[in-house]
Amino acid sequence: MKKSLLFIIMFVSLHLWSQTKGKVTYLVSLDKTELEAPYENPDNSEAKNKALNILNEAQPVEAYLIFNDSVASYYVQDKDAPMFENNDGAISITPTGINFTWIRAGGERYFYTDWSRDYNISTFDLIGKKKRLIAQDIDWMITEEEKKINGYLCIKAVDSSNEKRIAWFTKDIPVKHGPRNINGLPGLILEFYDNKFSYIAQSVELNHKGVAEIKEPMEGDLITQEELKKLSGNPFGKD
Repeated sequence: MKKSLLFIIMFVSLHLWSQTKGKVTYLVSLDKTELEAPYENPDNSEAKNKALNILNEAQPVEAYLIFNDSVASYYVQDKDAPMFENNDGAISITPTGINFTWIRAGGERYFYTDWSRDYNISTFDLIGKKKRLIAQDIDWMITEEEKKINGYLCIKAVDSSNEKRIAWFTKDIPVKHGPRNINGLPGLILEFYDNKFSYIAQSVELNHKGVAEIKEPMEGDLITQEELKKLSGNPFGKD
């Protein structure tokens, strides 16, 4: 009996010790190199100029992924935190305001994944009610391109439904996690590019204590992307 109990304790301890876990800090940014300045084009409407102004004022934000073998949570830095911008090595701090990058990075939403049951959701408020949105699976095309990121050998993968969505993942950290609900590859995603937006890992902390704090959100109805479209409509029209 004692030998059996000792074996069980050793097995559980070994499993916990060997579990992959950690925290990734991403910097989420908007590439403005080809972005039109507001009021530059006299043919633009006032609405478009205001939209361009918001995009031009967008600043990088930090976002965090905490994970173990199967479970992960992702969230963005507090919106009240000061935003910063790096211009040729000079860091400038500006007051908070409407920051489109913060919204695009995830905003107030909380992203949760549990691969042990193929459960991939994010939480948000819709007309004052909590909802849990089921993420759509991504059909990845894994290429033969490789590069080093933070010392890890990474492989390029492309979203087959949108070639402008590109991920770089590493098999050195064999978990299927990534920023937001961008995941499902055979390795941790360290960089992700979605058109002009980028999510770039600034640090990878393995064995991070925050893993114990990952909690599954339980409040709110579970809805699909199709159900969300019916509930909210499309405020931007056909485009």
